[in-house]
Amino acid sequence: MKGRGIKSLPPIDHAANLRERLGQVAYEAAFDHIPVPWEQADEPRRERYRHIGQAVMDAIIKRGKGHGQVHVGSLVSTANGKPYVELTLDASPAQLTPAKAREIALLLFEVADASEGDAVVMAFARDSIGLDDVRAAQLLDQFRRYRESMRGKDVDAA
Repeated sequence: MKGRGIKSLPPIDHAANLRERLGQVAYEAAFDHIPVPWEQADEPRRERYRHIGQAVMDAIIKRGKGHGQVHVGSLVSTANGKPYVELTLDASPAQLTPAKAREIALLLFEVADASEGDAVVMAFARDSIGLDDVRAAQLLDQFRRYRESMRGKDVDAA
């Protein structure tokens, strides 16, 4: 914060911290007993396990066209018919600007609303129309495509 005498903290290298933690976990998991505690292991050995940690991190972090990609989607459980919101990040943890955080919050609100609407469509398709799960999902897919095509178009107010 400017003007309040509070100094901003230096940026945290979350990727390096995660790589270190994953390397330590791999090191500790490799042995029934830890011959030498992580803190006392020599640097070349620690670096080998950090490479394992990096490989795990590369496998679980989906890299998109750039860092900070956020994807949200609406889901309806076929098991119980309840709505869900799917959130995927290509980098975790991530540092966001306040504007990006607001954008993500708005996306989450929109998708939460859409997921509840999708659950209603699925229930209606099954209960009122009598469609099986496959046909209900096909109807929902058509509904979603139509909803997406209508986004951003002007609507006349009554």
